[in-house]
Amino acid sequence: MKKRNALASMALAGALLAGASGTGFAAAHSHAKVTLTGKTHGVTLTLMFGSSGPAETAAVNAAAKAWGKMSHNKVNVINASNLQQQLDQGFAGGTPPDVFYLSSTQMETLAKQNQLLPYASLVGPAKDFYPALVKAFSYNHTWYCVPKDFSNLALEINTQMWKAAGLTSANIPKNWAQLQADAKKLTTGSVVGLSIGNTLDRIGAFFAENGGSYMNKARTKFVFNSPANLQALNFVQSMAKQGIMKFPQQVGASWAGEAFGEGKAAMATEGNWIIGAMKSSYPSIKWEAVPMPAGPKGIKGTLTFTNCWGIPASSQHSAAAVNFVKYLASPAQQLRFANAFGVLPSRIATANLYAKRNPSVAAFVQGARYALPQVGTVGWPTVQASFDNQVLGLATGASNPATMLNQLEQNAQALLRP
Repeated sequence: MKKRNALASMALAGALLAGASGTGFAAAHSHAKVTLTGKTHGVTLTLMFGSSGPAETAAVNAAAKAWGKMSHNKVNVINASNLQQQLDQGFAGGTPPDVFYLSSTQMETLAKQNQLLPYASLVGPAKDFYPALVKAFSYNHTWYCVPKDFSNLALEINTQMWKAAGLTSANIPKNWAQLQADAKKLTTGSVVGLSIGNTLDRIGAFFAENGGSYMNKARTKFVFNSPANLQALNFVQSMAKQGIMKFPQQVGASWAGEAFGEGKAAMATEGNWIIGAMKSSYPSIKWEAVPMPAGPKGIKGTLTFTNCWGIPASSQHSAAAVNFVKYLASPAQQLRFANAFGVLPSRIATANLYAKRNPSVAAFVQGARYALPQVGTVGWPTVQASFDNQVLGLATGASNPATMLNQLEQNAQALLRP
């Protein structure tokens, strides 16, 4: 889980696509003309990925083997120990892999350098995929690569603690006031009501729930220091100061899922990667996931994390590579990946089918309609790290929400300057 969480946290933000339809989004984007190279049969491709664990590794290898057998090709699969570093080395040396996992932050870097093949529309129409995911892998109005899958934040509840506190299904928080009331009831001497990670990758969900965002709709300016975001961060600080919400480090945990699994927190805010962690590490805990509560104005929001299938512009086998991605992104294969290691299909219809078959993921899938996607601005991780380092101070009063947001906006805006 830790690796998946780290991969997911490489970058964060983007424009909020509240209420956007797949059709409307696709119409606003151009389809780049792409000339494919090489044969579609009898070639050897290289696939590089970063794995969350044995289940994902086995699933990717199985998919590569199945496509190779079906298409009369061969795929050399590389499970990178440091994906970003090995990708950088491959591109610098002129030998990038033919297909690879690609984060939205790195996507913009490669697109700006004309090193990424904008093949996505050859695999399927944008309307088949969640709008936020398509936007996460678009640059300069061009959709570059097909989103592999996604993970969304939801609210996890320890149902045994919930019942012991006298709470019922009627108390499931639909808004911040209810969340705060529930957290108070669930907080005891040894258990905190809610635990969330001390990072924008978790706190940002409250921005979205209050109608806030990270950038303006045109994606030309960062808007962190907005009244909506300030109100949200003040709310987070108020819960932290009351002691009804604590960050993992405050309860001796490395992430909120650990605090939740060890019974140190009655509720947590994590993504669907927590499902596998709970099954493997904390199988005795009875729990359920529900959608993130809406903000004071009734706005729903959450955060989404994703990778795409990248193909280098310099590939001598791009025809076969696109064929391979068509297989990897097919509904049947997306379901295999979902069943194998818990990621959510990026295709709307496929994700809905998966949720219907697996009710435990329904809350995570539901958020895809209004999730805040990742930021693709080059240099963002360093800017976010500066903000994250101040989050723990919210609990003690050492950090000031207005100052934090003002600094974050100034530092982020500097990334957009020529």
